[in-house]
Amino acid sequence: MNKIKEKIEAAGSILLIGHINPDGDTVGAGLSLLLGLEKKYPEKKIEFVLQDKVPVNISFLKGCEKIRSVEESEGKIYELVIFVDSATIDRVGKAKDLVGEAFKINIDHHISNSNYGDINIVKDISSTSELMYSILESLDIEITLEMAEAIYLGIVNDTGNFAHSNVSENTFKVASELMKIGVNNNKIVNDFFKTKSLERMRVLGKALSEMVFIENKKMMYFYLPYEYLEKNNIDRDDTEGDVEELINYAGSEVSLFLRGEPNGKIKGSLRSKHDVDVNKIASIFGGGGHIKASGFTSELSADEIIKKVVENL
Repeated sequence: MNKIKEKIEAAGSILLIGHINPDGDTVGAGLSLLLGLEKKYPEKKIEFVLQDKVPVNISFLKGCEKIRSVEESEGKIYELVIFVDSATIDRVGKAKDLVGEAFKINIDHHISNSNYGDINIVKDISSTSELMYSILESLDIEITLEMAEAIYLGIVNDTGNFAHSNVSENTFKVASELMKIGVNNNKIVNDFFKTKSLERMRVLGKALSEMVFIENKKMMYFYLPYEYLEKNNIDRDDTEGDVEELINYAGSEVSLFLRGEPNGKIKGSLRSKHDVDVNKIASIFGGGGHIKASGFTSELSADEIIKKVVENL
């Protein structure tokens, strides 16, 4: 941690990057670090860049207006780049083009992380946001309410509101400390989980009405073609969370949600209820994540993807 502190203090310009299609953990971890570094080092040029816009149900966090697009930061030179919640360097999408020759720090919680940084802080815990809490403490940065809310939302996102098996004693300890700072659990959970666009509700309804169950594999799946998204003017983040809904069926042990992309590829999300290692399955397609929650992108057709997943269950 001393090495990270030295690199931060030596850099005049710092770029923070999160993964494409940002979720609460990416935004929570990156935003809390941005706010913390701005507070401690007001003389430095610090930017948090994401390829895609922040989803509506996360944008209530104070500080989100500071997050920049890739286009806004093109042509700039950074001495230090800190990646958050990104298992591979390609996971940040077009933001990768901003890295240049900068020194790279990789902060993540995915077990599939490829350790692409010059310094890697990768720990198998609930979320990058939980990890960021300890990093901010180690950097002697006092955590403000705005930072605490961002971290808390990140933890809530990746634990399914403390329902997943990745929750540990330390996760609750961190959540407790954040609430002592002033985080309102009810407000965060309601604003995050219960703020959905009409389009998101309709996509979920389509998924639940057309999902397919493969009984002998205990797998529930649904494929949403890109043409449907385009025709109905639906954003990609309007499909987030559907894979969790698919696994709620009592008989399912695994859920697979497939979504068509503008480039013709298919984005896949996998979830496991108990003992199935979906990280291993995602790795077949060059993806990864966690044992019970993983993702991938593939050039194969939906039918081919489903066939491969079924064969490996």
